Amino acid sequence: MGKVITISSITEFPDNFESTAVGQETVIIEGAQAVAETRIHPAENNDVDNFNKYIIRHNQKFAIEGTVFGRDFREILRTFNISVYKKTGLDYALTIGNAKGNIARSAFNRLSGQTAVKCYPIEIDLIQAVERIVLSNSGILINSGWFSRLNLPNLNNALLQGDDVNRGADWQRFKQTQGASLSNIELIVHDTAFPNGYILISLSQRGFLFCRKNLSNDKYLEITERILRIIFP
Repeated sequence: MGKVITISSITEFPDNFESTAVGQETVIIEGAQAVAETRIHPAENNDVDNFNKYIIRHNQKFAIEGTVFGRDFREILRTFNISVYKKTGLDYALTIGNAKGNIARSAFNRLSGQTAVKCYPIEIDLIQAVERIVLSNSGILINSGWFSRLNLPNLNNALLQGDDVNRGADWQRFKQTQGASLSNIELIVHDTAFPNGYILISLSQRGFLFCRKNLSNDKYLEITERILRIIFP
């Protein structure tokens, strides 16, 4: 199973805190009130050099049908465990997990409203990001791009892919189309750590990275930091 990294901008994040920070809100589950919590605390052990690791335990309302002790239900308060990595000199908190990026965003939103841990969603200008990647001579190439809101006759969304896709006529036309958005790109990241010499990673406009390979956390963070330092110099 692949992993998702969520990139969040740090406004405030204590350098040191020993106790658990807790954010809460009241939700309705099966017609009754329940308290949904988000807790964050330093991890007992850092598993990636030069990063500080934290653990988030996040409760979120989740629609699912089932039966417990003979009682049917259609929603639960589900618990997600999320690993957070923070590095001095990097202005972003990076979460890693198998859950969708929106879960990490929801956790940070609750924490930001009630604790000293304040991390917020980012939006990436992927048109600009592609230009910076191409000029970086970093061993990262563009494999594909998903354009949305094109509002052209019989064409609102389009996937462009292939060698030098960002140099193609359609790419140049779509990026200049008024109202259009480049919402996702797939990168070819050359790295000798992989048997074929590269890995494919998707980057979304909303700041989510996704890799179908089950990368180790340290390699995934290394690649993510490499990408971030190019697109946010």
